[in-house]
Amino acid sequence: MNDSQHPGTSSDRSGPIPRRSVLKTAGVGGAVMALGLGVAESAGARAVPKRSVAADGRVGGNSVDLFCRVKMGEFDDAGNGTMTVTCGNYGPDDATGPVSLKFITPYFINVATLPNVPGGTTSWLYENTAPDVPSMFKVAFDGITVGTTVDVVVQLTLHPEAPNIPASGRVIFTTDEGNTEDTDGDLSHNEFPVISVRKSKQHPVKGNSNLYFTTEGAPLVIGGPAKPIAFQFYNGAGLLHPTESVSHFTFSTPFYARVPAGGRPPGLTMLYENDDPAVPSIYQLAIPPGIGLFGPVPTVVHIPFQAQPGGPFGHIGGPGIVVPTGSDSQGDYSDSHHWFGFVMVKEGAV
Repeated sequence: MNDSQHPGTSSDRSGPIPRRSVLKTAGVGGAVMALGLGVAESAGARAVPKRSVAADGRVGGNSVDLFCRVKMGEFDDAGNGTMTVTCGNYGPDDATGPVSLKFITPYFINVATLPNVPGGTTSWLYENTAPDVPSMFKVAFDGITVGTTVDVVVQLTLHPEAPNIPASGRVIFTTDEGNTEDTDGDLSHNEFPVISVRKSKQHPVKGNSNLYFTTEGAPLVIGGPAKPIAFQFYNGAGLLHPTESVSHFTFSTPFYARVPAGGRPPGLTMLYENDDPAVPSIYQLAIPPGIGLFGPVPTVVHIPFQAQPGGPFGHIGGPGIVVPTGSDSQGDYSDSHHWFGFVMVKEGAV
C-alpha cells in the first residue's frame, strides 16, 4: 500500500523500520493512524514557493512580530497525546496578509488527524508514517490581529518502539510568500521545539548494533557559500562487529538552511524538498555496510549546507537519526537520534 499522495517535490524511499498501517487523509479530519513497524514509502509533498522576508529586501506596510509556543501533553499508555501550539503577533501592527504555522513531527511520533482550526486552513506539506521519517503540515491564516493568539490543538500518536529519550520536532509561525502587506523584522522567536513527554518503558530486546552519529557545529555565513559538513557514524556494538546491511541516516534541514545540489554525497536521496526558508527539506543517506568494522573509527560522510538569505543570527538546528536495516537491528534508539546545528553569522563587522 502507498501513503496518501500529495502534489509536490518528493521521492520514493524504503525505510529501515517497516510500517504496519497507512494513513488516508483528505483535508481536515482524516483517519486515525496506527503507528507500527513497516516499510516506509514516499508520501506526497506540496512545495511552497520561496518566502521573502524583510532581510531579503521585501518591505510591507505593516510591522509585525510573530511568535509561537508549545504546550506538550503526556502520552498515555496507548500512545495517544495532545499538543497545543499558540500563535500570536506582538505587533505593533495587525498582520493583514497571509501567515502560517508549520509543524514538523518528531521521530517516532505521527499526527493522528489534521487539526480543525477556526479561521485557518490545514493541509499536509509532507506525509510519511515511517517512525524514522518526519511529517509536516501547514495551517494557513489570512492575517492575525496584534495582541491576539490562536491555539492549534494537535492529536498525536507515539510509536511503541519510541526510545525513552524523546526525539524533537519543531513548529514555526511566519509570514508567507506573496505577503507584501506585512514585514516581520525579528525572526528570533518564530520557532519553538516540540519534545514528547512519556512514561519510561522497559528496556527493549537487545539488537546486534548500536548506531549513533556526531557532527560539527560549524558557522555558516547568512546568504554565503555552502560548506561541506562532516557527519561521523559509529557503531558501539564493539570491535569487528560492523553493520552487515545498509544503514539509513534521515534528517530534516534546520530552518533557513538548505542542502544545495552541488556537492551532495553518493547515496543521498531527497524525500521532500522545499526552497522556502521556513519549511525544512528532508533527506535520507544510505550508508554502506561496515560501520564499526574498526571499532571507534567512524564512517565519515560530508554533506553540504548553506545558510539562506534573510535568516536570523544565532544557532539553528535540525534533527537527524541513523537506523539499521536488513539483518542489522537495534533495540534502543536513544542514542541514534539528536539535533545537529550551525551558527548563523553575518560576514563583516556588525
